[in-house]
Amino acid sequence: MERRHLAECGSTNTEALAHLRESGGPLLVSASRQTAGRGRLGRAWLTDTSSDDAALTFSVALPLPAELDLSGLSLAVGCTVADTLDPGGERIRLKWPNDLFLDGAKLGGILIETVPLPAGQRGVVVGIGLNLQPLPEGADRSAFASGHAALQTLDPGATAATTLDRLAPALRGMLADFETLSFGPWQAAFSRRDLAAGRRVRVGEQVGVARGVSTRGELLLDTDAGIAFVSGGELSLRLAPV
Repeated sequence: MERRHLAECGSTNTEALAHLRESGGPLLVSASRQTAGRGRLGRAWLTDTSSDDAALTFSVALPLPAELDLSGLSLAVGCTVADTLDPGGERIRLKWPNDLFLDGAKLGGILIETVPLPAGQRGVVVGIGLNLQPLPEGADRSAFASGHAALQTLDPGATAATTLDRLAPALRGMLADFETLSFGPWQAAFSRRDLAAGRRVRVGEQVGVARGVSTRGELLLDTDAGIAFVSGGELSLRLAPV
């Protein structure tokens, strides 16, 4: 897989999508700074830009068969990142469908985007953003609605380069397995880190108790009307007030 590092770009996902549209092969592209990072549902992805090692932002791009079911891919990616950075499984939790939390605050997020390709293929881009350093003293925290966690509180020596070197081979292996196995093998791994399991949550207009995920990565929402299967591609999850 080709690796490319940029001092600055708008979004590594945008760079990766353009690479695939130009018939490029598998690529990992990282950037020291993003000026127009994107989150899920078109939201801006906010990171501290006080130094090059304040955050790690990168994207993995590869062509995959167009018929491959991508359901649960963001969860499998989250499991892989969490298991690589926190192998003991004690501190990093996953919030369905695409967020990583460390000690109760948001550590990072995942954004999956696709582009149609010729010859029965589809380009898939996995974008990942992780906070590495704590916010500077006196920084405005109001923009970080879910809090701001930093990987260096778990691994004081973490830098963008060392963290990427740990994650890259794990993600390559996961994506190869996902192409043949889909999400099923990661269902149990997600359950071990499920931030919302057994908690009352709100998904769009629906309120219920989170009961894990299906073998396709759908949220199982226990509502008054029974178990609802909620697709990660359509809705976001917010913890509901008790």
